[in-house]
Amino acid sequence: MKRIAVISLLALSPSLAHADSVFLKSGGQINGEVVEQRADAVVLEVGPGRITLPMWSVARVVSNTTDLGLYHVRAEALAPHDVAGWLSLAAWAHSRELATQAREAYERVLAVDPLNADAHLALGHVRMGDRWLSAADANRARGLVEFEGTWMSPDERQMRIEEQAAMAQERQAIREADARAREAEARAREAAARADAAEADARQARTAQAGEGGIPYPPSARSAEAPIRARPEPPPAPPTRPRSDGGVGPPR
Repeated sequence: MKRIAVISLLALSPSLAHADSVFLKSGGQINGEVVEQRADAVVLEVGPGRITLPMWSVARVVSNTTDLGLYHVRAEALAPHDVAGWLSLAAWAHSRELATQAREAYERVLAVDPLNADAHLALGHVRMGDRWLSAADANRARGLVEFEGTWMSPDERQMRIEEQAAMAQERQAIREADARAREAEARAREAAARADAAEADARQARTAQAGEGGIPYPPSARSAEAPIRARPEPPPAPPTRPRSDGGVGPPR
């Protein structure tokens, strides 16, 4: 009876209303987070503790939330100063690829225990002497500078800048040469078009001079010929009349 009362109380816990649900064959229901499910038992995290339910008493297990929802359920159940609990939650969030929530949990650990090595290492911090620094601050302390997402020495950064400037100038020179070549091609096409138009006009003019449908006669050939002159007409014949001897002809 005591176990049934505890189970009933856990089932009604409002902070776990959206976690996993374990339905019992006896008709009860327990809400929490299933942290382990074996062939012989189900381990359920409920609030500050865990309970183990034998599989012979379980009818079915239903997951009611996403990993993000489970994170919030577990976070609400943790005390602010529970370093071990927040470390466990952070590791769980990381295993579920909840990067933002994992970072949040590790930062909660550092808020309570600023020198906690596990949290610092999980956040990518580097220990320098007696201080923990972020990766960026540690690189700056080593004299490195960030360039295009990579940390390097100032000399290497300057060399890369100069290389990029030289490559940019080379690309600009290639673009300008291509532009000049295209412009020259355009001028050549325009000159060819003007020559074709002039030739067409000349042909049209020669055709018009030769007459409709005729063949043009070169002006130079006509000027070389002698002018054509009309032949003189022969003098008219004298009139004829009858002669006294009976013949025809001019009078004697």
